[in-house]
Amino acid sequence: MSIRAEIISIGDELTSGQRLDTNSQWLSIRLADLGVSTVFHTTVGDTLADNIDVFRTAARRAAIVISTGGLGPTADDLTREAMAEAFDCPLEFRQAAMDHIASLFAKRKRPMPERNRVQAMFPKSSLEIPNPHGTAPGIDLNVNNTCRIFALPGVPAEMMQMWEQTVLKRLTGEMNVGAERWFYRTLKVFGIGESDVEAKLPDLIHRDRIPRVGITVSKATISLRIACLAKNEHEAIEASRETEKIIHDTLGELVFGEGEEELDDVVHRWLVEHKQSLSLIEIGGDSLIASWLAKHSQPANPHPFTDAKAIDEAHTNPEARIGLVESRWYPSWTSSLDEIETMRQLVEQVRLESNTDWCLAIGPYPQHDAVENMKSMPTCQFVIGLASRCGDTRNERFELGGHPELIFHRIAKAGLDYFRRHAHLA
Repeated sequence: MSIRAEIISIGDELTSGQRLDTNSQWLSIRLADLGVSTVFHTTVGDTLADNIDVFRTAARRAAIVISTGGLGPTADDLTREAMAEAFDCPLEFRQAAMDHIASLFAKRKRPMPERNRVQAMFPKSSLEIPNPHGTAPGIDLNVNNTCRIFALPGVPAEMMQMWEQTVLKRLTGEMNVGAERWFYRTLKVFGIGESDVEAKLPDLIHRDRIPRVGITVSKATISLRIACLAKNEHEAIEASRETEKIIHDTLGELVFGEGEEELDDVVHRWLVEHKQSLSLIEIGGDSLIASWLAKHSQPANPHPFTDAKAIDEAHTNPEARIGLVESRWYPSWTSSLDEIETMRQLVEQVRLESNTDWCLAIGPYPQHDAVENMKSMPTCQFVIGLASRCGDTRNERFELGGHPELIFHRIAKAGLDYFRRHAHLA
C-alpha cells in the first residue's frame, strides 16, 4: 500500500490567486517517483488559527506532510508558530541556525535586522533542514511517530535544493521511502464518451483496485492510466498485463495508442511503416488535421507533408511517396450534388491527381464564429470520404456535438480515426 502524503502551501498571495502554486506540483512529482501518493493539496492563508488547524488535520490523515512558505522573518510568516502550537512543542532558540543566518548577512555586507532572529526558533524536538543559500532554515518534526512534517521555504530555488540535499535523503534513508515506486501505463481511446468507457469497464475504476485505473479526457481523447506500485519496471509490466488485456478485449479498436500518442501520431507512423501516401482534404471552418500532420516533417523524410513539387517527384519516384501527405483545403462545398456523392467524386479525383495510395476528406467543418454564438452545445453534421488505390471508396455522414472549444477537435479526430480503422482493414 502506498504511503499517503499531503502538501500544504501557505500564503495569502496563493489563496488570493495573485501567485500560482508551482511548488505543490513539483513536490507531488518527486513524491510519486518515490512511490508516495499525494492525496491532498491544501492551500491556506496567513492566519495563525487556520494554519494550526491545517497542520493538525494533515498530521491525522497523512504519514508525510510537506509545507512550503511561512518561514520568513515577518509577522505574517506563521509556520513555526503554527507547528509549535498545533503539536504542543514550544519554540526554542538554536544558536547554530542563528550563526548561519548571521553569516549570510555578513557575506552580503548587510546588517541583520533583529527580526531575523525568529528564523532561528524551532519547535522543541524538531530537526533543522539546512538552507545553504537562504535565511529560512526548514523544520523537520516527527509527530507521535505517525507523521513526519517537513516545512520548507516558499522560494522555489531554495525549496528544491533543500529537498534534494536533505529531505530526500531522510525519506529514503530514515523512513525507507522509495523501496517501491509508481509506474504508469496509458492507453488512448477515441470514439465513445468518458461515462461510456466507465460503463464498459466498471470493475476497473474502483479506487481500491490494484492496479488502479484512472480516466481523463483531453480534447475528445480519453486516457486510461494504469498505475502500479512496484519495485521495478518489469514487476510493474507483469502487474498491469491482465488489466491491459481486459481493456483491449473490452474496448477493441476503440483503443488506438498508448503513452503520449495521439491519432495523428498513429496515422503518420502507419503511413511510414506501410510505405503509403495520403491526400488530405478538409472543407470549411477551422480545419486541424493538416497542421497536426505537418509537425511530423523531419529531415530523414523531407516530404511527409508537402507541396506540389514533392507531389511531382512522387509521380516518378515511389520512395518519395513514403509517409507523404498532400493537403488541400476548400472553404465550402462547391457542387450541386448531394454531399455524399460530392465527397465520393472528390476523394477519387484527388487521389488520382496526387497519385497517392489514399485520399481522406472531411467536412464541412463549422464556421468558428457560428459555433461560438450558439447558446447550447453545438451539433454539427459532416461527411467523411476515403478512397484507396485498390478502388475501394467509402463515404459516411456523421453528427457530433460538444463544447464549442472541442467540436473542431472531435471532427478532426473522427476523420483520423476513420482512416485508422479502414486503412487497417483494407
